[in-house]
Parts: sequence; C-alpha cells; structure tokens
Amino acid sequence: MGNFAAGNSARMKTAIISHTGSRRLILIFAGWGMDARPFAGLSRNGYDIALVWDYRDLHFDTSFVAPYSEICLIAWSLGVRAAAEVLAPLEHKITRRVAVGGTLVPVDDHRGIPEAVFRGTLEGLSERSLDKFYRRMAGTRAACDEFMRKRPNRDIDGLADELRAFLERGPADTTFRWDLALVGKNDAIFQAENQIEAWQGTPVRVYEGSHLPDFAKLIETYVVDKKLVSERFGRRRGAYEGAAPVQSAIVERLWQAMTRAGATETARNILEVGCGSGFLSRRLAASLAAGASLELWDIAGDSPVEGDGVSFCRCDAELAASNLAPGSLDLICSASTVQWFNSPARFFDSCLRALRPGGYLAVTTFCRGNLAEVEQSTGVGLPLYTPEEWLGAVPAGFEKIECEAYDHCLEFESPLDVFRHLHDTGVNSLGGDHERVSLRKALAAYPCSGTDGRATLTYRPIIMIFRKK
Repeated sequence: MGNFAAGNSARMKTAIISHTGSRRLILIFAGWGMDARPFAGLSRNGYDIALVWDYRDLHFDTSFVAPYSEICLIAWSLGVRAAAEVLAPLEHKITRRVAVGGTLVPVDDHRGIPEAVFRGTLEGLSERSLDKFYRRMAGTRAACDEFMRKRPNRDIDGLADELRAFLERGPADTTFRWDLALVGKNDAIFQAENQIEAWQGTPVRVYEGSHLPDFAKLIETYVVDKKLVSERFGRRRGAYEGAAPVQSAIVERLWQAMTRAGATETARNILEVGCGSGFLSRRLAASLAAGASLELWDIAGDSPVEGDGVSFCRCDAELAASNLAPGSLDLICSASTVQWFNSPARFFDSCLRALRPGGYLAVTTFCRGNLAEVEQSTGVGLPLYTPEEWLGAVPAGFEKIECEAYDHCLEFESPLDVFRHLHDTGVNSLGGDHERVSLRKALAAYPCSGTDGRATLTYRPIIMIFRKK
C-alpha cells in the first residue's frame, strides 16, 4: 500500500502517499470511485505527494498542508470541480494548477458529462456496472488490468451518495485560475469535445489517451523538479557563458526592447529574477543611477556582479515573488527563467502587485516547440506555452508595450554535439528526466539535415515588455 498517512475525520478523505520531508507538496484530487490504492508508489524528487478523494461532503481540513510552502495541484475528473470549490483558502500557496479529464461543470450536456448519462450511471450503479465503468475509464485492456491490481476499495452506497452530491451541487461558483487543462483524445467518460468547450480561455493540451492518465508521467512532465534545475545550472554556471550564445543574443534583444520602452530611465528599485551568469545583470548594474538599487535573485550560485546598490539573494523566485511588498519596485526583469516555474501566471500576478503604477515588467522565455528536435528524438520536453498563451498568462493590469516571438537556429557537426551543448548549458533539465532516455537511441532518432550528418537545434524565444497601468 505504500507510505499512507490518512486523515478521515470528515467524509473528504486525505492521505500522504509519498513523504520525503520536503516543504513542497503535490496535491492530487482524485476522481470518482477512487481511494489511495491506485496511486501507491507515486513519487517526485523534491516533493511530498498527498491524495484527496470522496466528495460526498466538501468539507476540507487544510491543516495537514500547513508545513508546505508550495503546493502543485493536479485535479482529475470530478476532483476538478471539488478542488476549485475548496482550495480558495490555500491559493497563496498553490503554484501549478492542472486539470485532467474534468471540468468545472461536471454535469452538463455541452461542457461535462451529459445529465442523462450521469443520472443513468447513478440509477444503474452496481458492482457489475462499476467494473464496466473502470474498464471504460482505463481505455485499454492492459491499463485496465494494471488498474484492477490496485482497485479502490469503495462501497456502492457511498459511491451513489457521491454522485447524488454532484447532481445537487451544480457548476462551481469560483474564480479559481487554472494553468492548464489536459484532455484525453479517447476519453470515454468526459467527452473530449465537451472538455475543450468548457476550458475556453485556459490553455488546453489534447493527448492520445483515455480518461485514466498515467499519473507518474503526468507528474514528471508538469511538476518542475526544482532541485534538479538548481543542481544542473549550478554545476554548469562556469561553462554557461561560453556555451550559451542564444541566451546572450536574447538578452541583447531584451535590452534593446527595454531601452526603446524607457524601462530603465527612471527606475530606482530594480529586481532581476534568475540572474544566472549575469548576461543581463552586468547591463543593469552599469546603468544603475546613484542611489538606485538592483536586487538579483537566483536559485543557484552567487552574485555575478558586485557594486554599490547591488544585492543578491539565493531563493526560489517563484515563491519569493509572492512576498514582495506592494508597489515597491519600478522594474522587474527576467531572462530565460520563467519557463522553469510551476506557474508563470502566478508569478506575473505577483509582479503586478509589486510594481508601482507605470513600472515595467520585462521578460524573455521560450515558446512551445522550443528544442523541438530534442523532443522529437527523446520524447521529452518542457510543457511550454504558445505566444498567445504567454500573453494570456499576463494579468489585465499590464499594458503590452512589446511582444516578439522568433526562431533562433544553431547548427552542429552532429547530434552528439547538440547534446554536449545542452549538457554545458544545463538546459538538459527538460520536462521529464532526460537521462532516462538512451543517448544512443536519441542520437539515432535525431533529425539531421541532408546527408552530411549535421544537426540543427531550434530555440523559440519570446520577448515581452509590459507596463503597469
């Protein structure tokens, strides 16, 4: 069964299924018909994992999450509706928010499960029909057999009560904001087209799969291993500057855009998030007016520059930003960093609060399709936004000044040289654990140009400048 520590004082059940002593938590709101058994064995480096299930009563005791500084939410099926209603008191701790195979209106002919189907499931509920539900949920025979080996231990009467409760609740009345909705193309419980209709305004990713996701892969892909990111960038810090021509060129374009916008002309209090080797830091420090301040944040290493008014803090910037004093800054800038955050949207909200009216936010990051050749050959990549989705993640309190997305291609003698480049820059901290992929297989699958064996690598940066209204 694993390392379960369950709290069952209320009808909504909770269990810690992976305990590492971390202050970061992955919180999974399971679907209908579940308990902790199917989730045994899940783990993620740098995170504890907790499970919530049984939504007959939406009373949620939040005391067990008190020790955690960051919560990443994965809500599945009917758990999406439940999570949106009960987690408002924890919004200040929640970063990544992923909805999987569910909507905020679970009983709906166009945005959820059609009401006739939902009522039919309730009226015909039996041990036999529950088995049929699990088979349809799993999608394939192999997935069903695996699920049945860890089948939940739930009683029919309790499951019927849970369905009745959702019929009575109706749609969620909430402003809870989601980072991403994942939709199984072959979902036989929540039809894919209904889910897509329900998530208008939220980034949606359709994947080949059923209603039951591969939770281990989902967690590996969508929850950032910040410890790994810190270690890899820390180890490669000395080699990064010479091995990262794209990042240097991106900073040059960002600086030109900031200059055109006048972002640094009157800035007295400046924050750089993710200073790294100091590509941008040195420019900011050189332009710093007398009496002005420049605070540098990074998750690894030390300050890349020194000087009057310059200070450094080693921190998880995504969490530290939520503690910035309102209206305390004139300029927040960040180069090639926010793609490593669990929730860039929450970070942008924190920036809006911390900036004074007229203050600037200047950011570079990467768009969907970045390092596409590597993803093609390894099957691993960061879950990045499109340019439109990046703009959609920025709150309405900002005025867009500039936005430029483009491709920057590098050419190498061979695919092996591509992976050496990634190793030297630290950006092999891709969405999943890249090292699990056989290098030999990745090299064989890498798309090469022509017959000479040369290989390209495509970066897709985006440069964005905003001013607080």
